[in-house]
Amino acid sequence: MNNKYFKNQCTFWMIQAGALAVLFFFSACVPQTDKIPNRSSVQDPIQAFSQQIEGLQKKYNIPGMSIAILEGQKVIFADGFGLADIEHEISATANTPYNIASLTKPFAAAILLKLVEHGKLDLHDEMAVLLKDTQFRYDKRTIDGYGNACKEIMTASRDTNFEYAFLLKDYRCDTARIHVRHHLTHTAQGEPGAAYRYNGFLFGFLSLVAEAVSNKSFADLLVDNIIRPLGMTRTVPSINDSIRREVMADRAKYYKMGFGGDFVPSSYPVKLSSSAGMISTVLDLAKFDVAMDRNLVVTQESKAAMFTPTISNSGRPLPYGLGWFVQYHNDVKLVWHYGHAPKAYSSLILKVPAKALTLILLANSDGLSGPFRLGAGNVLRSPFAVAFLSLFADLNDFQEKGEIK
Repeated sequence: MNNKYFKNQCTFWMIQAGALAVLFFFSACVPQTDKIPNRSSVQDPIQAFSQQIEGLQKKYNIPGMSIAILEGQKVIFADGFGLADIEHEISATANTPYNIASLTKPFAAAILLKLVEHGKLDLHDEMAVLLKDTQFRYDKRTIDGYGNACKEIMTASRDTNFEYAFLLKDYRCDTARIHVRHHLTHTAQGEPGAAYRYNGFLFGFLSLVAEAVSNKSFADLLVDNIIRPLGMTRTVPSINDSIRREVMADRAKYYKMGFGGDFVPSSYPVKLSSSAGMISTVLDLAKFDVAMDRNLVVTQESKAAMFTPTISNSGRPLPYGLGWFVQYHNDVKLVWHYGHAPKAYSSLILKVPAKALTLILLANSDGLSGPFRLGAGNVLRSPFAVAFLSLFADLNDFQEKGEIK
């Protein structure tokens, strides 16, 4: 096998899968020193939140963003802030489509859990068995079978000149019994199940698992099981080609900061996988959120498993469930996920199940996620999340970091 080619393709795949999000682990935590009012101290929490968002949008260099807030399974606020397209002065709205990056992962988890419910998959199935004969396709090249892909991953992981080798390091595909659950919970590196290491590259293998056990493409699984039944008509993958063309034409333009301090156009090429690649709006994501709450996507039992922190081999709770981050603050469970495409776009969904509250944010720069090291598993690092929790969930005392139970 051509290792140089594999390294190039591995880089491409990791970018597409959102795996660069692990770089957050090396970024500084942004201090949250601004005073944020709570729900009991304001007459109109929506107005107060909008004011907070406008300040945060400017502070974190976001040209345009869209927001939806749900309470009691109803959208109580949905709007856009700033510009979805600077060049053409097109405003962001609640119907603006964005790439949602790693918010694709909760959708992928739902697909996998539905396959479990239908008896087609067990989360303890071994990756090496399920993907034994799978073709791993990258650009114009195909690697036949999990075994050959494993060999190339191990070779690249030992290459000191390969800058993304750390993402492949200690993936013991040649000796360890790595299960679907390990990929789904980001515990596939090192001793499987022993420790959490966020890795979008390895999570991306799960779309191959879904395809192998269902004999359907991952896109078709999303459309047939979630997108079409929920009437998500501003989402890619799409119900039909006409909707897809419309969504792509309306999609927000992406930006990064130029050397002169101005926004300059950016791009982030991506292909659909279980790790990233969906495009949607806050209102379409709200449909998914309500359906999850009503157990219309997966059963109550499956949802409970998704929203429960993984327990490591040593009995230690980890910050990730099945496709969702899970943590507690002041004994209140927070279920969430973020997305980050460096210098391009970002996203956040945050649920407070006990209070029937959800926040959905999509942005056309990386300012929603990039500065906050969210991959470490603590949503309270995000001032956007803190503003929401203060004003709508009336949760305070954010000097605590949000414990995991």
